[in-house]
Amino acid sequence: PTDTGQRQTGPKRLLLWHQKGGTGKTTLAVGCAAALAGIGRRVLLLDLDPQASAAAWGERYADALGVQVRCDSGLDLARRIGVDEPGLGAGFDELLIDCPPTIGEHTLDIITAGDLLLIPTRPAWPDIWALERVAVLLDDLRRRGDAPRATIIFNQVQDEDLHPFQAWAAELGFNVSAIAIPADAAWPALFAGGPPPPLIRTLLMEISPHLRSLSSADT
Repeated sequence: PTDTGQRQTGPKRLLLWHQKGGTGKTTLAVGCAAALAGIGRRVLLLDLDPQASAAAWGERYADALGVQVRCDSGLDLARRIGVDEPGLGAGFDELLIDCPPTIGEHTLDIITAGDLLLIPTRPAWPDIWALERVAVLLDDLRRRGDAPRATIIFNQVQDEDLHPFQAWAAELGFNVSAIAIPADAAWPALFAGGPPPPLIRTLLMEISPHLRSLSSADT
């Protein structure tokens, strides 16, 4: 699955989604939001996951980090965000969307709302097999001209050999990030108000070319 062009209006929209739960999607969404705010970006994190863990984090720690977090149903999201007008993301530089870990009634509409799609995946075969349905969905959107640029990020990595998992994901047509997110004590600490691991900023620079000039300006 490949992208078919980038939307130009309003904040950059990064979706975090996998149809399978337990991949670390919400934790990565929170980490990305905090890292973006840390480089001076105005960040809105939309929590569409029924568990509302990102929103619970937001109630406790988002203000101190400069992030705004809102719960949202995801209903008619693409229209409300606005392609030709600011819409829901008005006043923000970056809009992160923590998607439900399902393929449901509103999944297509939610996915078409994004510029970038980050798919956290553990180095475990059930996570890889679940990518098959994701690939089918994204291929359908690509044919319609609505597919965001999608990247697989291996998450919660310990000492696994990633090569067979990376090869399988590549066979399905996915871009695979060169960065792997290790299991790290910094992740639980993030939900106690701690900072995101520094590797998240590196990941964001890799998947979001518009941020690289900001990084260069900082150095």
